[in-house]
Amino acid sequence: MRSMRWWRRGILVLLSSGLLGPAFAAPGAAPAPLPVVAAESTYGVIAQAIGGPLVTVDSIIRNPNVDPHSFEATPAVARKVAQARIVLLNGVGYDDWMQKMLAANPAARRDVIVAAALLPSRLQADRNPHVFYDPQVALAVAERLAALLRADRPDAVAQIDANLARFKADLAQVTAAQAALAKAHPQLAVTATEPVVGYLLRQLGWRSLGHSLQFAVMNDSEPSPAAVAQFEDNLRQHKVALLFYNRQVTDPLTDRLRAIATKAGVPVVGVDEFVPPDTSYPQWQLQTLDAIRQALAGARAR
Repeated sequence: MRSMRWWRRGILVLLSSGLLGPAFAAPGAAPAPLPVVAAESTYGVIAQAIGGPLVTVDSIIRNPNVDPHSFEATPAVARKVAQARIVLLNGVGYDDWMQKMLAANPAARRDVIVAAALLPSRLQADRNPHVFYDPQVALAVAERLAALLRADRPDAVAQIDANLARFKADLAQVTAAQAALAKAHPQLAVTATEPVVGYLLRQLGWRSLGHSLQFAVMNDSEPSPAAVAQFEDNLRQHKVALLFYNRQVTDPLTDRLRAIATKAGVPVVGVDEFVPPDTSYPQWQLQTLDAIRQALAGARAR
């Protein structure tokens, strides 16, 4: 009997120290939330919407002032990724740092969701990496995540399905708002300091002018003088109805282009690469569409 008591004490010590895994959890205890790591908060909020209390989500980049193209991960980030059960990232070169980290920290029990790889047919010919402005890509991420969670938590399938249904219903509001905006302003010509909203513009049926300058700014390279001159002429001559600018990236060139647009009376709309704090993905998209609608309404009123 004495040896049995010592064996029980030993098990209790191991459990309290975390040295024994979930297989030794107390009978009836709820499984621990699954650790999910998202390269950007844009995907982190989708994971939270689908997983709810079944997951703990850690979004590595959530500061809107951080450029994901040049982000450098720290050892602390590497530890989070190494411990993750599910990792979400954008792909198409947008967050190569995460791809390198995953390769350096292989794990048999880790699933990786690459948003751009889920619907390759929707990737633009110019390989614009900002696929998160396509609600169908967001839905594909949500559905893939739901499938993984169902496999890990068969006891919570009803909850996962309810969360996914709610997310789909919210996305339906986004597509309805897109359709209404496209109907009110058909086939507009617009431009941008970066191709952040390229996928949104495609869904609206709008043309985006000045691609070479947009991609040069995105890739932190120098656009040609001819490209800059044409871009400025598009603004001054009102060949475009809107100028979109990336609020996360400011430099002398983009500041000058915004000033030219303002002086010429071309509405300027700031857009983000990350979901703002305390905002869901559908709310973020609806806020962007509303900002566009208000800018165009203000231009007509003048």
